[in-house]
Amino acid sequence: MKRFLAAPLFLMVLAASGPEQPIVETAGGDWHQLPPMKFRGYDHLQPKVMAYLYQIAAGRQCTIPGYTVGKLDLNLPFAAQFGADGGLQRVILPKLNCPAAEGALGGALIDMIRAGDYRPTGENPEGWYQSKLSFDFEG
Repeated sequence: MKRFLAAPLFLMVLAASGPEQPIVETAGGDWHQLPPMKFRGYDHLQPKVMAYLYQIAAGRQCTIPGYTVGKLDLNLPFAAQFGADGGLQRVILPKLNCPAAEGALGGALIDMIRAGDYRPTGENPEGWYQSKLSFDFEG
């Protein structure tokens, strides 16, 4: 049901941060039963990530949900697991069957969560939470 993303994601994520890197996986499923994370804004979502995802969709390398000619209106649910120390351990994205997009999204979410754009509330002892990544980008 779950699978690790391709090697490019692993290398991109390793380069992005320190030695204890969270795991990024894709899976089918509904995470709405998990408690929501606190959301503080998109302060750490890099425009280059949005542009890269748009280019993937516009170039028809992969199908990305929310893409129409000239615009990407992404609304992506995801789940995240935090350890007892509050550190991010795992991010789970829906399967897009597009390692490049999954890698970019996984890396962006790790950066955003670590920077505080999304935060656990502490209400789930197992450390699992859900939220959405949403943005509009016009090409």
